[in-house]
Amino acid sequence: MKISKDNLLKKVSSKDNQLIKSLDILIEDINANTSINFFGRLAFWHQLINRMKVRDRIETIYKKNNFSNVADPIFITGLPRSGTTFLFDLLNINVDLRGPLYWEITRPTPLINSSSKKAYIRSFFTDVELNLARLIVPNLDAMHKIRANSPEECEQLNTITAKSVVYLYMAKLPNYFQYLMQTDFTNVFEWHKKFFQILELSNRPKKWLLKDPSHIEHIPEILKVYPNAKFIHLFRDPLKSIASTCSLTSKIQKGLSKSINNEGIGKDIITFWGNAIAKNKIGRTLLRADQNLDIEYSEFIADPIETIKNIYDFLKLPLNSDELEKKQNFLKVHVKNKYGKHSYQLEDYGLTDNLVNEKISLNWQIQ
Repeated sequence: MKISKDNLLKKVSSKDNQLIKSLDILIEDINANTSINFFGRLAFWHQLINRMKVRDRIETIYKKNNFSNVADPIFITGLPRSGTTFLFDLLNINVDLRGPLYWEITRPTPLINSSSKKAYIRSFFTDVELNLARLIVPNLDAMHKIRANSPEECEQLNTITAKSVVYLYMAKLPNYFQYLMQTDFTNVFEWHKKFFQILELSNRPKKWLLKDPSHIEHIPEILKVYPNAKFIHLFRDPLKSIASTCSLTSKIQKGLSKSINNEGIGKDIITFWGNAIAKNKIGRTLLRADQNLDIEYSEFIADPIETIKNIYDFLKLPLNSDELEKKQNFLKVHVKNKYGKHSYQLEDYGLTDNLVNEKISLNWQIQ
């Protein structure tokens, strides 16, 4: 089953050159990869069709409304598998902060209130899709738990521009891999902003709470679109986060491909995130002191509440007793390995401690 770029472009009325170029490279790599199995091709086709439709609906709504500036965002970032999801979920327990729900990313239009009956229906069908994903990729919950009504990272939103690491997790795409490491993401965050402005028509928060590891390499582009953005960087020992990322990628690709190359996955992960860290070092120089907070993963895990207090001070948000109690209750319920243990070893992916230290660890430390 070949994917047709022309058929995809029929789904959108706004066909800018960046979308066309990105789709060209992505679809050519997908169609050239003979290892992608039936479920993989179906997943790519479904994802791309859905994202082009969502893109077109966002553009239609955007043209019909006059928008003010979006609420200032807070970006949680760090290497993949470094506790960003845990921190994101913990901070989302706040009425002033709002992260996009997964069903809002996949089915945002027509606009509805997130507590309405129609929202329940969209949530239901989104969870059906997620259940199918868990059948194809066993142990997915242990690696990254996703539910329709849970806040989710905005990397999923980037797919409407056809520039997203989501596709790299799904299959080996060599030309697209190189393209993503080099291309400018300004247009990605312009669409990102449109999406959140539209969500604000029904529910505007004081601040948007956003999370995605790939944000580490796009600080310059983010600041062009969101000059008042704040960043929270989480630093975990890359020996753990890189091994975990390799495992996640391997398990996803195993479900979507006839065969996989674990050593090739290890090489790609080291290359991609080494490049991202180098770009982050440059991007961080653009941030004012009041725009960034660095957090050590081990300290966060040892005392999450103390870390939360520091974050609230950084964000200049009040942390009352009721808010604190909700977070403590969250910690009691969300215990490690609740959905199964995610096991991994660097050696399984042709990597060694020395190689990760040389390419990643020495460049990824709190300054």
